[in-house]
Amino acid sequence: MMASTREQQIEQARLATQDGRFWDAVEQYTEVLAHTDPQTSDPKEKKARLVSLKERGDLLSELGEQVVALAAYEQYYLEAGTSQHAVEALVLIGIRSRGLGQYGRSVTACHEALDLSTALNYTPGRAKALVGLGGTYLLQGEVNLAVNYLNQANALFEQLNDVHGQARSSNQIGIAYATTGHFHKAIQAFEKSLALARQAERHSGLVACLNNLGECYQLLFATDKALACHREGLALAETAEFRLLEADLCRNLGLDLMQKEQWSESFTYLQRAKALAEEIRAPEIYFHTLYALGRNSLAQGQAEGREYAQVLLESTTEPGRSRWHQANGLYVMGCYEQLAGNVSTAEELWQRAIFLAHETENRVLLWQLHAALAQIAQQLNLAAVHNRIAAEVIQQIAEPFTDEALKEGFLSAEPVTAVLNQLPRD
Repeated sequence: MMASTREQQIEQARLATQDGRFWDAVEQYTEVLAHTDPQTSDPKEKKARLVSLKERGDLLSELGEQVVALAAYEQYYLEAGTSQHAVEALVLIGIRSRGLGQYGRSVTACHEALDLSTALNYTPGRAKALVGLGGTYLLQGEVNLAVNYLNQANALFEQLNDVHGQARSSNQIGIAYATTGHFHKAIQAFEKSLALARQAERHSGLVACLNNLGECYQLLFATDKALACHREGLALAETAEFRLLEADLCRNLGLDLMQKEQWSESFTYLQRAKALAEEIRAPEIYFHTLYALGRNSLAQGQAEGREYAQVLLESTTEPGRSRWHQANGLYVMGCYEQLAGNVSTAEELWQRAIFLAHETENRVLLWQLHAALAQIAQQLNLAAVHNRIAAEVIQQIAEPFTDEALKEGFLSAEPVTAVLNQLPRD
């Protein structure tokens, strides 16, 4: 391939990416790689290969082709040597390994990137490595450690005036706040990330922010706001063929519609999310969707959904799995035991889940667990203790909000008032 043709193809690939023709861009980068030598000593040809490997991997990641994307990043690393490109490659290997549920490999790769970027005095690479580590520790339930890394990364991105990087770190910080029930801070972080993603014209970042912002509204029972975000996000994801994001948006839409008691449509979206997550090998979304499917059946008083809870619990008790998902599995399985009349088994499962919810600072699950234990407590004073703890956690979530409508909507939602109405009258 002539140099001019190679450069033209890379430019065509970039234009295709800007126009949202992502598979066309993948094809152009694949052509460049097919007609260049991995062992080349020509600096221009080597640069073209490194650009193509990285950009092709990024596109494949966004399109949900995680395994192929990881292979592209591994080849990128092999050809990069010990350069700044190697730092970028290690971070990308870490992020994609995380997406495939390989947390140990993800942490190792990101730490290697952090060490190499420090040795090279490469600040952008250091910031990206910190984001990678923060994201992985977040999924493992190590929230405080994750936030520490993410805040360091965000400060570096601001110092570098890297809008794209700030959007990514703000989004991850928002997830950290949301997982611990600090929704007022999470919403602020997601709104900041959303504005930055629009500024950077980063399509996948925009969709991810819409998804996460909508999920915050969903957990606060602001269902109409959640639906607006998730429907906008899904339309964009479908157009761009961002299958990873499409899967999670379908899961969230299923949960939104469950709050509306639109059971059939909810189930359809959740099954679509499950099928996509299995197809693209996205364990995080798969586990979240099993939990959602289990809850969908429970909300209708149907025991058939127990199989989803069983699979979730069995999958997450394996070594190295997320304690967050394990806690969810214990909670929903306890609900099925309660439905079957096995109250003592339900209590045992929920007590185990409380321990994990405390470890991972999952305040949303925590209040739900205490509310559930209050329902089955044999002694009135024990029921009152569990109910009081649930109410305290609810108030901790609601108190910081300055948006009175959002706060009032949360406090007046039926699952929340079921707890608050049990408090003794002054």
